[in-house]
Amino acid sequence: MKLSRYLFIAIAACLISCGPEDPIDDDNNNGKNDPVVDNSGNSSNDDTPDEPFIPSGKFVGADLSQWLAYTGDNAVWKDENSKSIRNLPQYFADNGYNIARLRLFVNPDLASTACQDLDYVIASARAMRDAGMSICLDFHYSDTWADPGKQYKPAEWESLSTADLADKVYTYTLSTLTTLRNENITPTHIQIGNEITAGMLWNDGRVSVWGDSGDKYDTESQWSNFRLFLTRAAEACREVCPDAKIIVHIDRGGDAATAKRFYSRIDDIDYDVIGLSYYPYWHGSLSQLSSTISTLSSNHANKEIMIVETGFGYNEWSDDSATANYGNYESTPEGQKKFLADLVTTLNRYDHVTGLFYWFPEETYIDWRSVYRIDLNRGLFDKETGKVLPAFHCLPEFAKE
Repeated sequence: MKLSRYLFIAIAACLISCGPEDPIDDDNNNGKNDPVVDNSGNSSNDDTPDEPFIPSGKFVGADLSQWLAYTGDNAVWKDENSKSIRNLPQYFADNGYNIARLRLFVNPDLASTACQDLDYVIASARAMRDAGMSICLDFHYSDTWADPGKQYKPAEWESLSTADLADKVYTYTLSTLTTLRNENITPTHIQIGNEITAGMLWNDGRVSVWGDSGDKYDTESQWSNFRLFLTRAAEACREVCPDAKIIVHIDRGGDAATAKRFYSRIDDIDYDVIGLSYYPYWHGSLSQLSSTISTLSSNHANKEIMIVETGFGYNEWSDDSATANYGNYESTPEGQKKFLADLVTTLNRYDHVTGLFYWFPEETYIDWRSVYRIDLNRGLFDKETGKVLPAFHCLPEFAKE
């Protein structure tokens, strides 16, 4: 069921404003208006100031990138009393989440899980802004999912030379941020790449951090290309959003040695925040995470550190249930809650750590036929009932100490 971008946004917006058929819990909104988006994606709040909202203190984040797509396909979210949540961004904001992370693809397939183009991001970001959250924009610099195992160029960029590719990174970043600024949704944080441990825009900017002799991607030429792409992206960020924090994000939250090698290779890049993914079933124990944070804090004392992705399964079908290295935490609602509580306690020991984001917390009940459905069983809502899970309230504790 392929929807045009405008029809998709219009349907989603109608559902936001009209709400589900279940009874509405008026207390959830605390008297605040729901976001309203018309068919063109324009907000009804024309008097929104240009200055972005910047929370004081630490950032408690939710990557809500799939929320709009799920809303358009009638996903169900409920509070602790099993009452329908009409405005999910407002529910997050009212419960202590002060920043929303949104991924952006260049020319994605709009009828897929990776459907977040610029129109989609604008519509989503307005709702997050209107709820009172600031925005972290996550550039993937790809038409589809980018991570350490794949960093494919956008199809329209395939034939560009390395120099022209660097220019394209600059102009694309500049144009995107200018559009967002003109829409009064200026990001406070900007990721220039997503989990770029192995570089970006392969193979021009592909690198290796493993230190293997003879590795064709661990050469000065490859690292020079990669650094050039990061440099041009950062230049565009500073030009349009001079007050935003620039994040360089890798996945090695529990691997101090590799993280140290990576960030030592980009010392000349203009950025503010070391962004790490940390999933215990892939990246090891909390003590390994602590070692990574300690190492990076010591070697990069002028940088903030954020865990920009984390997550943990809550039932036997979660994709981590058969994976080693997740300690004594069971894949149950209580196990999920215990993991997040212990993670918050660990992170609050470090002054350099200023942000914590949960990835895809909005996973919930949705029709199995939806092309936007992602099955991981590690969201913060029960996928069978849509009811919020106990772990939802753990993350905001990060900002209270």
